[in-house]
Amino acid sequence: MTQNTQPSYDGDVTLNGSEQPPVELRDPADVFVGAESIDGDLTVQNAEYVFTHSPVTGSNAVADAETEIAGTIEDGYVQSVPGDVLLSHAEDVFISADAVDGTVSAPGAENVYSDDTSLAADADSYDVSTFGWEQSGRATDPEAGVYAVGMSHDIELANVRRDVELYLVGHGHDVRVDGKGAEISIHFVGYDNTVHVGPYLSSTVETETGFDNDVDAEPYPAEDLVEMSRSEAYSNAGFGRTKVTFQVPHDGDDWCSNCGQAAEAIIERHQLEAFFLFGHPVWTFDQSTNPAHECEHCSPNAIRAELTERERRTIFD
Repeated sequence: MTQNTQPSYDGDVTLNGSEQPPVELRDPADVFVGAESIDGDLTVQNAEYVFTHSPVTGSNAVADAETEIAGTIEDGYVQSVPGDVLLSHAEDVFISADAVDGTVSAPGAENVYSDDTSLAADADSYDVSTFGWEQSGRATDPEAGVYAVGMSHDIELANVRRDVELYLVGHGHDVRVDGKGAEISIHFVGYDNTVHVGPYLSSTVETETGFDNDVDAEPYPAEDLVEMSRSEAYSNAGFGRTKVTFQVPHDGDDWCSNCGQAAEAIIERHQLEAFFLFGHPVWTFDQSTNPAHECEHCSPNAIRAELTERERRTIFD
């Protein structure tokens, strides 16, 4: 087999299908392998770290490269190769689920983080699909979620109402998700990725194939469960003997005594019968001593997944 040595490369390299396989990429820094990108086998040889959702099942290295890509290579991106690929002496290699038709082997790798996971949808079917370095994307009212491969992607999902998936491959990604009444399923393949989740959403890390990834989930605000505050109740009491009902946030517990569930926001329901003067109780006749509790799961004032009347009117606009 005659080796086709390409001119010396400097900087980032993308394998996009124009190279004659088998292809060898020598001495890159980081390498990112996208979904459905390699039709043959993949060998990752002597890497420092391998993060993969395409399970390591092979034991033999790809040999006799037809095309060798070398030089002062920074990062490598694998989008499409109609055959085998050999990655030699890379620092970190990140391999998406459903990336390789054949087998994946990692001889000589110092650290391998591996899971066997499939994408919930085709990569192009996600509302935001990014590939490369310092990419960005945004979607409103998404249906599928995010698929990001590379490093330092800045992504936002707004007005999330359906369950979505975040599939993050690489490092340095920052994803913000806001909405209500939906579940966010998160897959990490790599390290130093952060997902910020709004208070009216729930989130679950389905897989963390790597380390130092973080989900910053904003707690449900207890104030949203308050139907009548203490100050409002006192202000409405007027003059004379009156019974008022109000709610205040409850601190110190992470479970609700009313429904028994773990809770982020808990309130107390109080009753007070007093003589009021200019919005201030000056003489108390009776007051609750063991107030009932409610949380975001059992309170009638909690944000629900249902559309509001206004949202139902505008959904088809």
